[in-house]
Amino acid sequence: MVRNQLILIFFLLIGISQSIAQTSFNHYQPLCSKGMVPADFSVSTLTKIKQDNQSDLKSLSSKKRQFFVEQINYSIDEVLHSGNVTFGDTISIYLQKLGDRLIESNVDLKGKLRFYCYNSTDANAFSTRQGIVFVTTGLLAQLTSEAQLAFVLSHEIVHYMEHHVLDFYQYATKEKFYSYNEKARFLSNYSRENELEADRIAVKMVHDAGYKANEINKTFDVLLYSYLPFEELKLDKAYFNTDEMYVPELFFEFKKNEISAKFKYNDYLMSHPNLAKRKEQVSNQVSNFKNWNSEKLFEDSTSFFFIRDISRFEYVLNKVYSEEPIEALYAIYILEKKYPNSKFLKKCKSQAWLDVMKTTIKQEAYVSIANRKRPKYYEGQISVLNQLITALPKAGKLTMGLRIIYDAYNKDTTDLVAKKCLETALSILVKSNDFSISNYSDKSFSKTVAFLNEIKSDSSAKAKFIREEWDKYAVIENQSKGMTEDFGIDSTKFYMYGISDIIKDSSFLKKIRLLNAKRNLIEKDDDNFNLMTDYEQANLNVSKYNEELHLKIDSMLLFQPAIFETKKFSEIDVYKTFKTKDLIFREVSDNAEDQDIHVRNLSLQQLDTLKASDWNNYAAIQRSLTRAISDYKNDYFVMDVVQLNEIRKTYGTEKLLFMEYQHTYKPDLYFGNIALFTVLLPVGLFYFPIELLSGHYSDWQFYILDLKSGELILDRSYFANEPASKHIIGSRLNALFHQLKQVKNAN
Repeated sequence: MVRNQLILIFFLLIGISQSIAQTSFNHYQPLCSKGMVPADFSVSTLTKIKQDNQSDLKSLSSKKRQFFVEQINYSIDEVLHSGNVTFGDTISIYLQKLGDRLIESNVDLKGKLRFYCYNSTDANAFSTRQGIVFVTTGLLAQLTSEAQLAFVLSHEIVHYMEHHVLDFYQYATKEKFYSYNEKARFLSNYSRENELEADRIAVKMVHDAGYKANEINKTFDVLLYSYLPFEELKLDKAYFNTDEMYVPELFFEFKKNEISAKFKYNDYLMSHPNLAKRKEQVSNQVSNFKNWNSEKLFEDSTSFFFIRDISRFEYVLNKVYSEEPIEALYAIYILEKKYPNSKFLKKCKSQAWLDVMKTTIKQEAYVSIANRKRPKYYEGQISVLNQLITALPKAGKLTMGLRIIYDAYNKDTTDLVAKKCLETALSILVKSNDFSISNYSDKSFSKTVAFLNEIKSDSSAKAKFIREEWDKYAVIENQSKGMTEDFGIDSTKFYMYGISDIIKDSSFLKKIRLLNAKRNLIEKDDDNFNLMTDYEQANLNVSKYNEELHLKIDSMLLFQPAIFETKKFSEIDVYKTFKTKDLIFREVSDNAEDQDIHVRNLSLQQLDTLKASDWNNYAAIQRSLTRAISDYKNDYFVMDVVQLNEIRKTYGTEKLLFMEYQHTYKPDLYFGNIALFTVLLPVGLFYFPIELLSGHYSDWQFYILDLKSGELILDRSYFANEPASKHIIGSRLNALFHQLKQVKNAN
């Protein structure tokens, strides 16, 4: 009786948890940091370097020790400040609890390890010398049990316990083929011996925590196939079908590309042993322990699957941000089976189709071979989706994108992202020469089939008249619309019947007319430009180039600039980098004030003052800038429009300035010319000072992001042989702010 009651309670709890999950994922909000800011985030890099306890580094020389401490702390803070790491979020809290449980019997480790979620589609986990363990959402999305995650965490804990980062650094410093940066930045690379040792000890930790033995080796399956989507599901042939759109089954008959990954491969030149060797060792180690238990707690399993679903939703968002629409669409297809009403997934789907549409438009313009993206090769079921979309002609891609985006907007016309997606889709359609409303049928696929069948079977005079009226020109026209000569439908042009309701929508037609009018004006200006002389064109281009800077900026948000002081072999000079960064912040403040521009800051200058909300704004902008910069002037990304508008309201300004600056000092002095010009001393007296002064290389990049529209409106670069001095930097910034203050010429 008691047993039956427990079973009933068990399934009742499952039902409640699934109901809650459905509700939360239907209105999913991306991961964000919460609560108190940990010291890992709030303490500056230079302070961490000064406070670093170097007791474990006695085996290194004083010079190597200092270099190692500087570079490893700088590298880890680069990860923490990347915008990809969150704290106090659901995943990080879960990881911390699981990690604490794995080390609860080890008194020496208690309170020393911190676990954070790293938001990335890569399936990876890595630990640091400082006791930080990062686990990516990409890995969590792929795992199938908490026991596998426990093994991964145990593996990383062992790396920390056994000082493997330092072991590999010592090994690397002996090898000439590693640069200094590579020697210091071994956050997830270890020797084969380190990896095998971590696996051996991790098995014991998982055993002591009470997990299943047979789940451990499955972790290696996850690692092997992590380049594939997180599930392998056959594409439903009715997936794209709606009342208006019908995709024929022939488009789903592509043969999938076979999965090629193998456990055994040549690992001779790799730091990691191949997975077959690791699996064999782990199997032997498992047999050394008895009394393997089943999963310890029911709550742990439900928590794991909830965390995994969060990671899968983040996987979709990351694929959308990285402009990988095929991966995003296939992941959405998988998740919609469980969460068919998720508004978040519908927004991501609309954005992914915008990227499909955009790619189609970009193909119309010339793209150099150097900048052309190689088509990605997919394996497994996702390859069928890729072949389906690739096989569609340009008009097909545009039409299917429009259909999906239009339907998403009409389900919630108050949603700002859905609205921006539709507006952006229309602007893409107008830019294409393959989209013409007159080519589309005013009947849906099913209605057209019924209509044509009626004509075939009807022997009345009216039907006969319709058939006879289809002369050569009518046949050609109807074929362009997807009809065949025998009153059938050309299935390869199914999309011609997919927007019959849209082309009757007066609002849609009005917007298309307005956009076409704008396109005609642009084309007219282009025609006038082509009629100009070379001299006139050159002057106009210079004028336009200067006018791009005239944005009438009275206030702006300064985002954390990316500043790098590098030495030979592109090594980061940590102390010089922070010195130059402080100088640039001062010069921005002084020169903006001189130009009467009010500057607000969202930077990492005063880490101890930042709250969780500041870190979330920082991460949102970091992600948006990365996407916008990757495809300036060709980007049609709208997923971040709500977040950016919230940031605009918070800081009270519409324009955001982001700067990248790299300064390198590499005078062209080497043994040969030093020896030569020492002999030729009179010439050397002139040569050496010139080389020493001209060895400075400064590379500036300025970006202006419009927080209201979400568009990158300025991308300007400068390169000069100039030092990173107060005078030079101040002059460069003063000139920039003077231009940004100007008003655009009305003409």
